[in-house]
Amino acid sequence: MLNEIWAKSHPKHVNINGPKENLAEHTDNVVNNLLALKERYFEYLPDENFWKDAFVAALFHDLGKVCENFQNMIQPNKFCTIEQIVRHEFLSGMYLFANSPKYYTQNPMSLFAVFSHHKALVPELFNKDPTLKELSIQEKYLEEFLEYAKLWLEKYLDIEFPFSEIASKYLQNSYSSLLVDYQKRFFILSTKFKPKDRKKYIFHKAILNIADWTASGGRELEPGLIYQKDFLGNQIIKKLRQEKKYDIANSFKYRKFQEESYTQGNILAVAPTGSGKTEASLLWASQKREFEHIFYLLPTRVTSNAIFKRLCNYFGDKKVAIVHSSAFFLQKEINEEYLEKEYTFIDKAFFKNITVCTIDQVLTQGFNLGFWEVKTFHQLNSRIIIDEIHLYQPYTLGLIVSTIKYLQDEFGAKFYIMTATMPSKLKAILTKYLNEPTYIPDKELLGEARNIFEIRESEFEQIKPEIQVAIKEGKQVLLVLNTVDSAINAYLNFRDLFKGKEDRILCYHSRFIQQHRSEKEEEIFKMEGKSGGCLLVATQVVEVSLDIDFDILFTENAPIDAIIQRAGRVNRKRQKQGTKVVVFHHSEISEKHIYDLPDVLLNTFSLLKENNGKSLTENDLLILVDEVYKDYDIEQEDSFLRGLRRYAEIQDDQNYILDLVSKEEVFTREGLDTVNVIPLQFEKELSTKNIMEKTKHEVSISRSRYNSIVKRESDEKHNWFCYVDVHYDEEIGLTFKKKEDKIIPHTLNL
Repeated sequence: MLNEIWAKSHPKHVNINGPKENLAEHTDNVVNNLLALKERYFEYLPDENFWKDAFVAALFHDLGKVCENFQNMIQPNKFCTIEQIVRHEFLSGMYLFANSPKYYTQNPMSLFAVFSHHKALVPELFNKDPTLKELSIQEKYLEEFLEYAKLWLEKYLDIEFPFSEIASKYLQNSYSSLLVDYQKRFFILSTKFKPKDRKKYIFHKAILNIADWTASGGRELEPGLIYQKDFLGNQIIKKLRQEKKYDIANSFKYRKFQEESYTQGNILAVAPTGSGKTEASLLWASQKREFEHIFYLLPTRVTSNAIFKRLCNYFGDKKVAIVHSSAFFLQKEINEEYLEKEYTFIDKAFFKNITVCTIDQVLTQGFNLGFWEVKTFHQLNSRIIIDEIHLYQPYTLGLIVSTIKYLQDEFGAKFYIMTATMPSKLKAILTKYLNEPTYIPDKELLGEARNIFEIRESEFEQIKPEIQVAIKEGKQVLLVLNTVDSAINAYLNFRDLFKGKEDRILCYHSRFIQQHRSEKEEEIFKMEGKSGGCLLVATQVVEVSLDIDFDILFTENAPIDAIIQRAGRVNRKRQKQGTKVVVFHHSEISEKHIYDLPDVLLNTFSLLKENNGKSLTENDLLILVDEVYKDYDIEQEDSFLRGLRRYAEIQDDQNYILDLVSKEEVFTREGLDTVNVIPLQFEKELSTKNIMEKTKHEVSISRSRYNSIVKRESDEKHNWFCYVDVHYDEEIGLTFKKKEDKIIPHTLNL
């Protein structure tokens, strides 16, 4: 009779009248997955009691599907009213509890995993219209399932499981009475947990979800990944040949800096742009074991996309995932058959061997957001690479440090943290929280110089003629300003120089919709590849977003580490002669509203002025970084301390295991509490479009800017999309209408 009990209506994306999956088939798959997971992870979790509880949870997680209410809902030839819908996982958990109330009161974590394996674990779980629901559970189906379960239990646990008649009768109670019992016992219980309980819950929830999601998708568990130094070296040589760099490929060998990275333990690596840091970190990560994962964390989506493509070349796209706010659409562009479900339940939950993502995707797990339990579990004994660590503001750095400490101490993760600029005080902070890190500087390239640094004691308006001369001389010019508005104005000022050659000038910043920003990036690479003068006008997004190689940089003064990053876009490959970085004075807006540390701006400009006209080595620049920040103690910053304790505050409020369903009270980037919006002019065009098309038209603006906009409308079909009344132009991006166009702190530094 179990073949009459459906578990899934169409598990392999066939039509509704196609093959069904019965409850025994699905449960067999889940339990077999769990047993395979035990083989993989028992050395990390050598606790037979844990695996016993996990096994029982997997075996009974869908018992509630024997309820007629559920069958009437899932089978196409049956009917179920809204009032009759019940959560099958509620009945599954309540049966297990009724069968062993004392045990589950003392050991509730596997039970909470059952309760929440489909829905967020929140206080109001299962608490909707309880008086309207009438349960109908046919005793013959329940008995049939229990006989089936008994065979599994005797085979796996080698015991006769003490099925209780009381438990079977308990499910015959009214839904209301079961709910009252749940609220009385489990809601109160969930308020008494401690930090140590969080880890137990993560293991139980993740193991069940991994086993269940894999079975539900008709998939097999992700295979492991082992690779050696020679494999990686051969893949690098292959890539060089594809790029027609035959001489380099023929003489390839790992650089000394990369060889030094092949060591166990945590590493702090300092190496300039173009030094092969990515390959050094992958060499370090190759020491992992078969089922341990690799995570590559970056500050922006653009850099994530670039690294993702590189790692796919090395390891194949089946081994590598990418996760960020628009990653699904990147995957869809690469492969039209890529499924949203694949992204949601596999890539986004860190199933793949290698995950490339923006750092936010890891930081949110500390807030109990999203698939935080599965994501955290997959970082068990993982190798985590954090690139461009110096770019993060104090609040975000506090979150990063908290995450490092937690994953290292509780889950055995190891870290490779790298940057082109490592101030001594940042190095001291990371050394304090990492377990005995090895410091590895790239001594070969740190002694080399790429560009001449020149200072102009004037603001942008006074140096425009010099920029025009550079363009007329045929140089590829990069102009970086500190605000979007100033970048747009500069672009409009220079546009007339390129009449008839419009493809030789571009404006690039964060206030373009996703579709246009991606197109801009492609246009930049095309422009850079042409000979003759050109101009890219950009904001700070260029600091880490693009792998470009221009002839000369004109940049508004900024903190020294930002200047170094911008300079890394000039003579990037170290093959040009006479390249320059020209720094002009920062605006009043930059000092008052963009950078919170005006002394840092002044110190940067003063020290660069002392080195005016010099060809500065990478090591010279690192010395300047330390000098600029010598009086700045980040550990005493209120924002750093706030980031350091934010997880503890949220987790305490959520009783350590409850899900946080509202994202409004948390964010991962200081000053970047943003809202995704769509310019109102696209509303009519998008009215009949799908979610993917609407997402391509989104752009992020600060919440304070968003709140100042008077006219805001929700999408009629997908109400989470919001249209706002702003100016938008494909050439220059989003600008705000006059009455909203005022300076607001932390809104222009994008």
